[in-house]
Amino acid sequence: MLDAAEQATLEGDKSRDVRSWEDANRRFHRLILTPCKMPRLLAAIDDLHAASARFLFATWRSAWEARTDHDHRAILAALRQNDIESAATILARHVQWIGHRPVKTASGKVRDSFAIVG
Repeated sequence: MLDAAEQATLEGDKSRDVRSWEDANRRFHRLILTPCKMPRLLAAIDDLHAASARFLFATWRSAWEARTDHDHRAILAALRQNDIESAATILARHVQWIGHRPVKTASGKVRDSFAIVG
């Protein structure tokens, strides 16, 4: 499971558009949460991912630039060390900040955009 989640993170980092990034991000989160074996919780999380994806696709206004998801890497590192408490803490912080903010692009320009911090 951790290797598959790491692969999803790498695919997200290399994504060329917001849709492929969202797919990789959704796979990462589903993979790390599936071991809880709580179908109703997983269904609710799937619904939240679907709703956030609609918002993301509707509001993304500029060209996609690849990003590195440091939180995903930190979560994976904690899980590989069997440090569930740290993984949960990082995940809780990770899912709390989504919105609009100034974003610096790879070219150095600053623009206001939908942002996912992590």
